Formats: sequence, structure tokens, C-alpha cells
Amino acid sequence: MVDVQVDFVEGGAMAVGGTRAVVPALARLVAAYRAAGLPVVHVVRLYEGDDVDLVRRGAIVAGAPVVRPGTGGSQLLPELLPDGAGELDAALLLSGRPQELGPHEVALWKPRWSAFHRTSLEDLLRGWDVDTLVAAGCNFPHCPRATVVDASQRDLRVVVVRDATSQVTEEGLRQVGSLGVAVVETDDVVAAVGRQTRDAPHDEVQAEAVLAYWERVRHLARVGQLDVVTGRGVASAVPPPAWSFGDSPRLADELLALVLAGRKTATTASLLEYEDDGEPLPRPGELSILLDGRGRPRALVRTASVEVVPFADVTAGFAAAEGEGDRSLASWREEHARYFRRVLGDDRFDERMPVVCERFELLHPTWSLERTLTTP
Repeated sequence: MVDVQVDFVEGGAMAVGGTRAVVPALARLVAAYRAAGLPVVHVVRLYEGDDVDLVRRGAIVAGAPVVRPGTGGSQLLPELLPDGAGELDAALLLSGRPQELGPHEVALWKPRWSAFHRTSLEDLLRGWDVDTLVAAGCNFPHCPRATVVDASQRDLRVVVVRDATSQVTEEGLRQVGSLGVAVVETDDVVAAVGRQTRDAPHDEVQAEAVLAYWERVRHLARVGQLDVVTGRGVASAVPPPAWSFGDSPRLADELLALVLAGRKTATTASLLEYEDDGEPLPRPGELSILLDGRGRPRALVRTASVEVVPFADVTAGFAAAEGEGDRSLASWREEHARYFRRVLGDDRFDERMPVVCERFELLHPTWSLERTLTTP
């Protein structure tokens, strides 16, 4: 989503004709991507000081009231925001860091026309394993066009959504089309995104995604053809166990974000959970694929150590390694007692019950959205 801010819509300080008309299509696009759990990036302008496009620099330095940090005109249109998203944090964005608006949805400041110029956009996309950029938004001849050209130069597949982008012209679309950019309508994108979850049962989709992820990252674990025990060759090797943290999609995403940020290097489970599920305890050296709240593979980790101790004997050092809350032992005990009471029942929780304390190392990804969003 490119520059869909109040000041650039009809009635704003620097209105771009036709932008209000494409807002319903833009709203459909972001809703479809959220429903599919796919990333959304809202790229924005904020004019402060003289770090402005040369053609506009004089006007901005002279005080033109256009997308000034903290003003109502700089905000994203409310129709495009996820539930619970607050206003743009100008200081955070101007520092070059993304602002999280919702699960897999961020705002990102760009100082010039292209969303790739002096931004972390490429790193964010690579961290999400994105290979296709779909562009829509405000004023095609300027920022959307510069963005799709730069995306093409980075070997990304590129799509422009014609009816969700203002100021498109047939000549402009023809020119980017000659670079291999696909030009489609909102209906096409919404249908394609929706097919992700309709074409196959969830378990089948997830299994295919895990296997595809494993094939991409297995070299990081030094697993090659000589290591294959099951299957006829490298391509058919069985991936490691795949699992997610916690007992809800929200908790799975929150804890996964801490892992990807490098802050969480340990996890705790009740020994009763392993016994109830008939699962063996993890062992040092074993690999695991971590899933997000939608069941998609996001990380590869290796177990470093495993220790079974009473709940009350978990140390402050281990609590800090879990990376949750304020990383104190008191916070760890409060949150984990609440969790174990929820999943085991009050009658089975006891401070002397054995818990499995596992430390692990992150093998993949080497960069990520969460690593940028979260400061360890």
C-alpha cells in the first residue's frame, strides 16, 4: 500500500485526484491479505526538515503543511487499518524502523519515491520469504512506479493492481509491463489470495508448506543426501517435527516473534503435557520447525539442552532466556502458572510439578520482520 494518507486524498493538503475512488478496492485487498495471513506493508511519507524529494524540498522547507509528522494529514486512511491499530509513530518511522500495526502488517517510512530507497523493505520481504510484490495505492507515475521498478531489479515478481491505484495510465502500465510487471484487477488478486486456503484441506496445505520450507533450509542443519534415513533421496527426506508455541494463535505469534528477534532462546512445558500426548522429550541436537499462529513454517531451531526440574526450581537465568514479559523470574512464574492452570486445570498444577526446560538455537531465518521490530 503506497502513500494512502489523508493529505494525499481529495480534501487533503496535497490531494492526488482519483485516490478516494480507489479506497474501496484497497480496503478489499488488505482484508483479503489479512484473512490469508499474508504480509501487508503500508509505505508512507513524512516530511520533516530538508530530507525531502528535491522537487518538493523548497515548498516543505518553506512550511507547506503536507504529511507533517504527528498531524492528522500524515495518518493512514482508517478504512485500511486493522482493528486495534493506533496512529502512526512518527519518531519510530523516521528512525527507519517499521511500526507494527497488526499480525504481519507494518507501516514503513520512505524518504523518496521508491519504497526500497533507504528503507528495510527488502529485508522485511526476504524475512517473510516473499517472492512476489503486489503494489497499489496513490499516484502511479511517482511512488508506485518507482517501487515496482526497484522491486523488479531485486528479482521479485511484481504485480500492479490497476483499479486500486490512482493516476494509472495505459502508457505507464505498458511501460512497466515491458519489465515483466503483471497488471491485474482487485478481483483477480482477491480470488488468487483466497485460493490459498480453499484449494486443499488445511492439513495438506500445511504439510506441503512444511516440506517446502524444509527443502529451503535443510542445508543450514547440514542435512544432505548422506543423512537421509527415510525416503528415496534428498527431495523426499522427512522434515523435523513442526510445532507452535502456546495454546492460541495469538500466543504462538507473540512467542515466535521473540524467537525471531533473538530474545527468546528457551521454552518450558509441563512434563504432564508430554505424558498426556505420548510424546518423547526433546533431546540435544534435535531439529524443530516453528510454526506461526496460522500454522505456517517460520523458523528452524536446534535443541541445545534439556533439563527436567520442579516448577519452583526454575532459575532466574532460564526465565530471562525465555524472553517473555520483563524477563524476571517473578514474571516468568506468574505467566507460566497462569498458562499451566489453563492447559492442565487448577487441580493438576502444583509448584512442585516437573517441567521440561529446553534451550535452543535459531538456525533460520538470518533476518526477519520480527528481528527489526523487536529490540532484545
